Amino acid sequence: MPILLAFSGGLDTSFCIPFLRDTYDEPVHAVTVDTGGVDDADALAERADALGAEAHHLIDAREALFEEHLQYLIAGNVLRGQVYPLCVGAERVVQARKVARLADRIGATTVAHGSTGAGNDQVRFDVALRALGGGEDGSEDGSAFEVIAPVREHEVAREDSAAYLQERGFDVPSEGPSKGTAYSVNRGLWGTTVGGTETHTSRQPLPDVAYPDTVAPADAPDEAQTLTLAFEEGRPAALDGDALDPVPLIGTLADLGAAHG
Repeated sequence: MPILLAFSGGLDTSFCIPFLRDTYDEPVHAVTVDTGGVDDADALAERADALGAEAHHLIDAREALFEEHLQYLIAGNVLRGQVYPLCVGAERVVQARKVARLADRIGATTVAHGSTGAGNDQVRFDVALRALGGGEDGSEDGSAFEVIAPVREHEVAREDSAAYLQERGFDVPSEGPSKGTAYSVNRGLWGTTVGGTETHTSRQPLPDVAYPDTVAPADAPDEAQTLTLAFEEGRPAALDGDALDPVPLIGTLADLGAAHG
């Protein structure tokens, strides 16, 4: 039976492909559900293949993310604690739903993800995947996917993941300033989260190099840029008078915001 791995191409999920093959002696299918963080789909497929995946599947779920979650967050101006955008939580539910549907199609009863023992992603994936086990709405006999999280279950530190890959002749992800072992980055349509040493306490701020897309405020333009958004029935519909569908409109705003620090 194949194992289906939710694959981002980062260190943790790169470690998971050879680890799952070595540990379970089963073919591993990698699936990347694009909720706004995929820049180079071909590179992801090549990465999965080089690590020994049986196949790589890419699912574009940006539209689903907006239709099923973001439009309601926008209409309700929903922020956790009136401060924090609900970005990754919404993405993980969409990703789990797409992963579960693909698992059904390829006959996988075991689904893996790269969540560590920290944060809420592990709960989001575990609960959603088990609820969806056996079909989109759950199976009639109550069966569910077996959900495994190798990094969490074996308490694998990022340095250990890197060493495991290097010992087997695999490259450690190092592209970009925030890749490799220093930071865990989740990029998506509605926001980007960064985890690392400085986020474990509030003593030190993240260094500028940890941010994957945003320029440092000191390097941002000194002049403000004013934008005009138009909405139709609560849905973003135009930027500065130019009609845009919601997904590309949000992407454009993210690029503009990043350029301004």
